[in-house]
Amino acid sequence: MKYFGTDGIRGEFNKTLTLELAKKVGESLSLLSLKRVLIGYDTRESNHALANAIAIGALNAGKEVIDIGIIPTPGLAYSTIQEHCLGVMITASHNPYYDNGIKIFKEGLKLQDEEEEILETFIDGNIILPTSNHKVQFSDKYQANYTSFLLKNSCKTHLKIGFDCANGATYEIAQKVFSQIVENVYFTAITPNGQNINKDVGSTHLQNICNFVINNHLDLGFAFDGDGDRVLLVDSSGVIHSGDEIIYLLAKYLKKINKLHDNKVVLTIMSNLGIESSLKAQGIEVVTTTVGDRYVLEQLLLHNYDLGGEDSGHIIIPKLLPTGDGMLTSLLFLQMLEEDQFSFLDLQHELTIWPSKLVNLKVRDKNIANNAKIIKTVQEINKKYAPNIRLIVRPSGTENLLRISCCMPKEKDLNEIIDYVIKIVNSL
Repeated sequence: MKYFGTDGIRGEFNKTLTLELAKKVGESLSLLSLKRVLIGYDTRESNHALANAIAIGALNAGKEVIDIGIIPTPGLAYSTIQEHCLGVMITASHNPYYDNGIKIFKEGLKLQDEEEEILETFIDGNIILPTSNHKVQFSDKYQANYTSFLLKNSCKTHLKIGFDCANGATYEIAQKVFSQIVENVYFTAITPNGQNINKDVGSTHLQNICNFVINNHLDLGFAFDGDGDRVLLVDSSGVIHSGDEIIYLLAKYLKKINKLHDNKVVLTIMSNLGIESSLKAQGIEVVTTTVGDRYVLEQLLLHNYDLGGEDSGHIIIPKLLPTGDGMLTSLLFLQMLEEDQFSFLDLQHELTIWPSKLVNLKVRDKNIANNAKIIKTVQEINKKYAPNIRLIVRPSGTENLLRISCCMPKEKDLNEIIDYVIKIVNSL
């Protein structure tokens, strides 16, 4: 598609993501039947201009528009479920502040590919809608409602815990929620200024939470991304635990309390093969999807599964909320710790983590991923080392990058294969 990628529209503000495009996106909502539109955003300096442009377009489309302010993406999704309405989240997630993006929700769910294609046809058309005289409404009740929802799914803990809010959308609500349930709570990256979202903090820059945990002698640290739909974990020793590891622990816990339907979890092709074997050793089967939380959710809803997600920390617990939610995942993890004490040292003995590597290679045209020579190279390597390899070359959904990833038992083989694939790409 021209505008929509794997997670909505994303690009550099005023370059690929212009105010005119944002207005057209708002107007394209005329093709969706629900009347009310909630607009939320993270802490980027470009958010108010984009929110205003989208609101003008949505008003022209005949919608009732409510600006609900700074709120995590899952908070917006929750609000659209409660209101049975549309939602537009303005965020570029874990990207730097100068990027921004648009995610559209319909009663808690992101739009289907077919719906996005219809909106794109409108955006590129020459349809001119009459200017509306209606005004945007503003409301802060949605943050309060979402906070109450999180607190209903929480339990108190005596652990000493830190939270890195990435100077992003969770910075206020996380303090309200975790200050009520964590007896010894510490926060970092809670002073957004419009330009420091994700800057050396959050789930994509974990050294901050590692240092924070060690310097404050904490039991645990959670790091969210800019829009709050992801979370990663650091233990008391400063050791980082991936989304795959969090899913592994939660799956074991849910299976133990008989809340893991069919004893299955949903992972993507980017998950570590060692995690899959470790889950199987616990009697838990893995369903694998292509990259993207929408595809994980599709399998979760189709088969009534209870848990799925991505190694990046995008974890979905669909019985509670049909989208990734970093704070909600943290709350379930804390509940697990209170009910089922374990040591992260034990985790090291249980898990088999194979060496893996991801290289983001800058290219002029990311569609080179579909080049016949690259496809053939990947197929031949996967066949040669099967079943002990997962080599993937795919285009980024938001940037001109090729994401080259490999997972296999021997790091030496892995590095040689990655270097070989990069050489092939560069030759083209």
